[in-house]
Amino acid sequence: MNATVTIKPVVVGIDGSKHALRAARWAALEAASRDATLRLVYVIDAADADRQENIDRAQHALHKAWKALVDNHIDVKLESEIVTGDPAECLAAESRSASMVCVGDRGKHDAPDGPRGSTATEVARRAQGSVAIIRRAHRDFDHRKWILAVLDESASATAVFEAAKTDSAWRDAPILMLEPWSHSSRPIDARHPVHAALDRYTGDPDNGHLQSVTLAMPGHLTNLLRQSACIDQLVIVPGNRPELVAELTGEKMRKALKDSDCTLLFIRPEAPAGVGNGAARQQSSGDRVTAGQS
Repeated sequence: MNATVTIKPVVVGIDGSKHALRAARWAALEAASRDATLRLVYVIDAADADRQENIDRAQHALHKAWKALVDNHIDVKLESEIVTGDPAECLAAESRSASMVCVGDRGKHDAPDGPRGSTATEVARRAQGSVAIIRRAHRDFDHRKWILAVLDESASATAVFEAAKTDSAWRDAPILMLEPWSHSSRPIDARHPVHAALDRYTGDPDNGHLQSVTLAMPGHLTNLLRQSACIDQLVIVPGNRPELVAELTGEKMRKALKDSDCTLLFIRPEAPAGVGNGAARQQSSGDRVTAGQS
């Protein structure tokens, strides 16, 4: 008997901002592509958890996001939940039991004394699972724009490549792969899983319609992305490289990608199925709304 495979949900942070609505639409398409549930999560500050106006505001924001997704006819199963605590901490904790956590590049939950986008930055840096920072200047995807995959020989490299391959297929978008080994004089470890995955991909005739190119890994991605922000729709990088995450979530990168459609996806190997996010559950207000297929 085959074991049942549990598809982890895609989680998106909702705070009532237009950036959160854009993130919700992006996340809904990702969830639909993998037949996963989309969970809309609103975080109320713990100090204000008992104020009815904050609960009303949260419910209104969740309803607005829910309605926007239904009106866009995105066929995805929806859940929504209100939790209490620090937004970045709660969303980072959500990543333990999600396939991906999606946040807008800036929003109303940013710390008053922090820069715009501070919540998204903290989630990307602190989460144990994969995180996407959604930046959408336009409503629709441009299938001519590239998906950029940063490949190395880390533990997340194969997951990065698989994510790029999957997104390329359903978006019908080309892949630009940045990798160091074919542009280096050092020997290649042919046994590494990412090399085997690449060989299978390039040798599969069914992938002939998908355009893919490899380039040398630059010393810094900021300059490359600054020059190509208008032609990249998604940048996928290993999330277990702190220096790379810090570079891509820094102020220089935020300015470089301002008003672009370039989303950042930080891939981390998934935790085993059944591992819960106890921190978020301990902070939960217990107010949960669930719905069926939209």
